[in-house]
Amino acid sequence: MNNYIKKVNIKSVETYLGINLKPNVICAGFDVSMHNTGIAIIRTTDKYLILEQIHKIEVPKNIDLLKAIDLFLDQLEDFKRSVSKRYKLDLSIIEDCFFGRNVKTLKSLARFGVLIYDKFRGISNETKFMLPTSARSRINFKKSVKKITSSKLKKEIMNYINLALDTKIKEHDIADAIVLALSGLKEE
Repeated sequence: MNNYIKKVNIKSVETYLGINLKPNVICAGFDVSMHNTGIAIIRTTDKYLILEQIHKIEVPKNIDLLKAIDLFLDQLEDFKRSVSKRYKLDLSIIEDCFFGRNVKTLKSLARFGVLIYDKFRGISNETKFMLPTSARSRINFKKSVKKITSSKLKKEIMNYINLALDTKIKEHDIADAIVLALSGLKEE
């Protein structure tokens, strides 16, 4: 029985992305969100890229901030426990927050990102914050047009990831987490 989601030839992924990936590394990507945080764990070997695990932390809308933080932390701690039993992460890439239109959202994203950092720093050799645009650029994702709607961009990212890894990811939070993990696996 396989305990992973997808195992693909690393060379085919490198060819599709146009980058070299570090072999023998385990990287987690965290797409931070107030309500649906996507997480992906990818492991490489000399021959394969293995999408080990995907996970989502869900926090309902319209609840008190402190209750939302408690719920987020409970789920994050449970996930951390399960991950720490299976892996010693080489690298964690956490989506860095950016100001779009809403200060409240920015503050929540910053809080949740720091909570992830705090919980996972003990089971990861290195942690980095990275803007989503930087992560996409590192794996050569290019949007179809300069001015693109958010929903169309999400679909394009999912399509790019599905083609690169031969998967059928249907949730943009998970696709974004995979982008972050892949960006951490890029050889410098």
